[in-house]
Amino acid sequence: MKEDYLQHLLDMEKLCNKFKDSTLRDWFRDSRGYQEDRVNLEQRYFCFTPKYREGFDIIKGIVEICDMCGIKHLERSKDKLVRCVQFLNDDTKVGQREKFEYYLDYIKRTFDVVKEEMKEKMSLLNPAEMDRLNEAVHCFIEGCYYSAVAMSVSAIEFRLFSLMMSTCPDSKLEELTLGQLIKEYLDNKQKYSNTIPKKHEPLLRHCNIYRVFSVHPKKEEINKSVATSILHMSFQFLLDKKLIQKVKT
Repeated sequence: MKEDYLQHLLDMEKLCNKFKDSTLRDWFRDSRGYQEDRVNLEQRYFCFTPKYREGFDIIKGIVEICDMCGIKHLERSKDKLVRCVQFLNDDTKVGQREKFEYYLDYIKRTFDVVKEEMKEKMSLLNPAEMDRLNEAVHCFIEGCYYSAVAMSVSAIEFRLFSLMMSTCPDSKLEELTLGQLIKEYLDNKQKYSNTIPKKHEPLLRHCNIYRVFSVHPKKEEINKSVATSILHMSFQFLLDKKLIQKVKT
């Protein structure tokens, strides 16, 4: 099942609470239901069980991409969040209930602080952009970097097309590939009211180059570093308030 990671970014408090309750109930209670301070030695590998991984892997994935949203608090907290995830994935440590709760609660509190800011960010995406970007994030987390780049650029293409159509409705634009669409805009910026801020122009060229590498049988490798860069730039472009305001006006 494809996870809705963009929605999960908004629901981290609920996700962490559910994961915490489930883990404490399944592994930190004795046969009478009393809470214990640590798991039994024979259960120390519980963090590799399917049920634990189901909740943990979603939280881990969200932490991995959280700094792409342009929220300063998450950017500053990223290293600590990663260390929390590493602890929750360490079978030699996670069996201590107090520490398990401490690290999971830190993740929950960190995302809770930025909940309203995250809602505002996600509201800048229309359903089509959100669907494409969510698929890009899903592919990235699964290690499918060619697909992640292709879907990231697809989301950018959708926004670019919308911006160009909003300033100069032209049915011929629908027939253009992304490369042609970018060339059309860059060659005729005044025609499109210079609707794309200059800072994003290199991004458009860059994304088009790697889109070609990702969907055509070229010899260039799309690795995690490239996919991370493209996904970062896609978030930056799509969450630019100036661009969304131009689409809406």
